[in-house]
Amino acid sequence: MTVASTAPTHHLPTTVRRHTCQVFTCDVTLASQGPPATPFTEVQRRLRALDLMYSRFRADSELSQLNAAAGQWHPISDDLHAMLRHALTVAVASAGLVNAAILPRLLAAGYVRSWATDTSPAAPPTTPTPVPPLASLLELRDHTARLAPGYGVDVGALAKGRWADDVVTWLGPNSAASIGGDVTCRGPGPDGDGWPVELPNGEILLVRDGGIATSGTGKRRWGTDRHHLIDPGTGQPASSDITQTTVLARTGATADWVASAVVIGGSPAADRLTTRPDVHHLWLTRMDNQPTGERHDEPHQP
Repeated sequence: MTVASTAPTHHLPTTVRRHTCQVFTCDVTLASQGPPATPFTEVQRRLRALDLMYSRFRADSELSQLNAAAGQWHPISDDLHAMLRHALTVAVASAGLVNAAILPRLLAAGYVRSWATDTSPAAPPTTPTPVPPLASLLELRDHTARLAPGYGVDVGALAKGRWADDVVTWLGPNSAASIGGDVTCRGPGPDGDGWPVELPNGEILLVRDGGIATSGTGKRRWGTDRHHLIDPGTGQPASSDITQTTVLARTGATADWVASAVVIGGSPAADRLTTRPDVHHLWLTRMDNQPTGERHDEPHQP
């Protein structure tokens, strides 16, 4: 999804400032009504610093160093500590469907190299096993963390929406950010009725103070049934009745993990999570490729 530059009856006025770049091997779009409170170049610098901190494909990243120290208490930054606390909260809220400790299963499924450099990871034969609850694998203390031996964390289902939330606080009270398709909008938008966001189905949605994220099994696939969304209950790529979900929620962080949870858990997860007060709307694509919408709240004004 993107912050739309044009839409039926919604052309962004010249007072909207825009900036595009690539970070986290994905496209980033920043928009602000008027000059941003934090210059776009500084926002881009901060995002690149986060990429260096959280990339599991870099041995020198803080995340990789924590994973390499599994079994020991390891010093971590305040930012990583907050991300891991968020991961523990999400693991409970998702009933275990979003478990950051799926990294060994993700590697076993064959996702061992960055998608930006190799789009067909190898898929070695494995016998996956379920992933234990995150709370049993990850312990936090002030400035330190300890992972159970043999486990590692990946924050792919958590980070982009959370960072999009951060970016709009940096940009100012009337701004929007899209990080690899995870979008957060803040304020009334350029015309006072929300920021125009283009959904995967081509629909233009006006979003004011909310986040949108899409998750699905159609991209980042390899082999015949391999993809990047691991079901912690089986340790294998998810195979639910839902192949893609777009979520409109109160924040980008919530939209991000709920979208992943629904694709992993299928219709039962969708039925449960759509009742959350911070989830406003779900667009679901099921195995028969038929899109459906399940509204919980008024989607244009989250």
